[in-house]
Amino acid sequence: MNVSTIEHMMQLLNATTDLAECRRTAKEIIEEITTSAMASLKDHQTGELGTYLNVNDPEQIVALIEIVHQCLEASGDLSGFITPLARLHHLDRKESEKTDTELYLQYRAAALLDALLAAEVPFPDEAIRLILAAGKRYVMDQATEQYICSIHWRLADSGVNISGAIPSLVTVFKNGETSELVHYSLLALWAAVRQGYFDTPIPDSDESYRVWLKHLISSGTYKLKKDEPNQLGIIGCLIETVRTYPELKGLAAEYLEQCKIREPRRPTTDFQHDLKQYFSLCRE
Repeated sequence: MNVSTIEHMMQLLNATTDLAECRRTAKEIIEEITTSAMASLKDHQTGELGTYLNVNDPEQIVALIEIVHQCLEASGDLSGFITPLARLHHLDRKESEKTDTELYLQYRAAALLDALLAAEVPFPDEAIRLILAAGKRYVMDQATEQYICSIHWRLADSGVNISGAIPSLVTVFKNGETSELVHYSLLALWAAVRQGYFDTPIPDSDESYRVWLKHLISSGTYKLKKDEPNQLGIIGCLIETVRTYPELKGLAAEYLEQCKIREPRRPTTDFQHDLKQYFSLCRE
């Protein structure tokens, strides 16, 4: 079945009001798409991350992903599509070598993975492994990076150890090219603090990912002095961090002093109340 035929089925799906009929049609569409995608991706090479190096017809794969995304609302079974999708969300080549269509393919794949996690669709272990491996690399497109940060947040919140992605998440948070990137990288790092993932040993090292906590605290404190739309979330993450790792209170206090942030005397906003609480924690 080609893309135009599947799109025709989508038109029928969108025109159907009966829930049972919607689900039956969505099931048929997803089965056809999975078959088409598997045929298109058959024998494709994968890189060291396990994700695809390239695809023969990225325009067709993009169209299939967009259609699958629409089927998500119709409660179709997408379990057979998740692992191939994870192999597509970061083509394992330099970003500068990718075409605009390939970059858009990465974006659409990441957006659908995020939507599947938001819908609490169970992910196979292989798909999670692929996502975590690719999370150690950067992508060129900020919107794609935003989805990748959100994916790591949702995985961490569900109990998946994302420690390997902590260095890249801290870098994204520090650079803060958009408020959305700051927001989703912060959510992922905050979840990593709550779940204790910073305590994970770094491979081939005598240290753990705790070494990145000082970077999280310094970047977060610096952002507090700016007109940062994520201030409330940042101070919440900092409070959680020094509560979890009380040995860092002295360092946190030093960063407050270096950034010339003053303790609110008569707090009136939620942020000011939290900031005053943070000062109190750092003094203990």
